[in-house]
Amino acid sequence: MKKAASNLGTTVLVILIAAAVFTFLAPRFGWRVDAVFSGSMEPEIKVGSIIATRPVEAETMEVGDIITFNSPLSEIPTTHRVVSVEKGSELRFQTKGDANEDVDPFTVPAQNVMGKVCFHVPYLGYVSQFSKTPLGFILLLCVPGLVIVVMEIRNIRRVLTEKQVEGRYGIG
Repeated sequence: MKKAASNLGTTVLVILIAAAVFTFLAPRFGWRVDAVFSGSMEPEIKVGSIIATRPVEAETMEVGDIITFNSPLSEIPTTHRVVSVEKGSELRFQTKGDANEDVDPFTVPAQNVMGKVCFHVPYLGYVSQFSKTPLGFILLLCVPGLVIVVMEIRNIRRVLTEKQVEGRYGIG
């Protein structure tokens, strides 16, 4: 039981560290990682989720895709579902939040599209936002790393102590 709890703790630490590292590295490869703090896409994307948006050619977007775009109504990027594609002189997308009754009051020009949401993880957005603060960086990256180092030092000391006992009593 103790070993299972230790393994679970280590697994959680590794997942949190990987999530924090992904949050910092994704932009270097053109991806966006954003936390969702609006309920407009529920139940598909819950408040507090983290979304990963990858850049794609606007011409490949289809009805039903969830996209992240610059909205004329907000400085914060918006993530909504494409409900229609207008292929006139300029490629434009009509979007709508899943929880909204009406479509957005504007169409999104292709140049305002940042990309397509490829996956989302519920509630990890809270952790992501926290990891971007100085305290969050220390707690989510440094402390788990320190815990792993301390656990390994304990294991090394235990092995060395066992070898000393074996040597002292001629066991082994």
